[in-house]
Amino acid sequence: MGVADGRIAVVGGGIVGTAIAYQLAVRGHRDVLVVERGAIGEGSTAYATGGIRQQFSSRVNIELSRRAVAFYERFADEVGYPLDFRQHGYLFLLDSDAARQQLAAGVRLQHELGVPVQELSPAQVHDLFPQVRTDDLVAGVYCPTDGSASPADAVQGLWRAGRALGVTYRRHLEVGELVRSPQGEVRGVMAGGELIEATTVVVATGPSAAETGQRFGVELPVSPHRRQAFALAPVDWLSPSLPMTVDLATGAYVHPEASGGVIGGTDRDVPSGTDTSVDWDRLDRLVAALGHRIPALADASVARGWAGLREMSPDDHALVGPIDDIPGLWVAVGFSGHGFMHAPAIGDSVAAWLLDGTPTVDLTPLDPMRFRTGQPVGESVAF
Repeated sequence: MGVADGRIAVVGGGIVGTAIAYQLAVRGHRDVLVVERGAIGEGSTAYATGGIRQQFSSRVNIELSRRAVAFYERFADEVGYPLDFRQHGYLFLLDSDAARQQLAAGVRLQHELGVPVQELSPAQVHDLFPQVRTDDLVAGVYCPTDGSASPADAVQGLWRAGRALGVTYRRHLEVGELVRSPQGEVRGVMAGGELIEATTVVVATGPSAAETGQRFGVELPVSPHRRQAFALAPVDWLSPSLPMTVDLATGAYVHPEASGGVIGGTDRDVPSGTDTSVDWDRLDRLVAALGHRIPALADASVARGWAGLREMSPDDHALVGPIDDIPGLWVAVGFSGHGFMHAPAIGDSVAAWLLDGTPTVDLTPLDPMRFRTGQPVGESVAF
């Protein structure tokens, strides 16, 4: 038995909000409304680099990624719109025994859950990616079914497919306060001076989650942090068939593409804020990290840079589920850089939970109230 009837309003039209709305419609719910303050997918989704990996240390993150990989593999057939999901693999580079031991438990769990991850010797890393410096490496960890796709294409496909199934979208409409009954139950939201009635409201506002929560009367420990990336000019040897490669010690990564590739990372220490201007002073630090690990990149030219916002939670895990204090209010926020990656599985799980009473993935670890009770989730594969 489901926990939601009547209209379900999703606040936020990025990849997570559109995925939830689409899956609600697929399951037959015909009164779904998405309210977006701008254009669909123009927020943080528009600046994401589109990585999709299953290499995590927590069970819930691995499960969400596994299901997302399967969904993105069949995206065109299921959604009806094209998506180029390139499964070039993810390669993590480890330069210490401590790092290797830290990831070992995660690798065992990934194997248990059916993820085809492999630990590589430095020689095997060289065979896979010859330009990587391996003399000071201890190991690599590689999953060939990881990959990347275009967040813009995915959100547009879900939006169009959702509309065809009856989802209503209200764009360029800022949501204000939450409207509740005398008994405290959700009755809708105020937006643009009008009452939008709904018996269930799902918050999917990404980096603005804490601000939305404040207006709705609930504390959501999610903070926006700038994440920037830089496109490289074409490099002859940087083939798009090479894996997305992360130097875990520094967080620097290179994402090979046909157009030359993208580099980023080394910026987890950026303080909370909404500034999305590119900090070019940080480029030297990034290039130095990559130049050490992949010396051939030291002479690469940067064609352009851009920055977006990641919605970070205190434990690098999303907050997903009902707000117990406010009947009818749900959240799907705080994905900590994994929103595009996990959106398909979150959409499916939240839709099943709302309509059937049980999510398709056990989302207990993502309880939005876990920080009140001191039960954060651990994650060691973060960069």
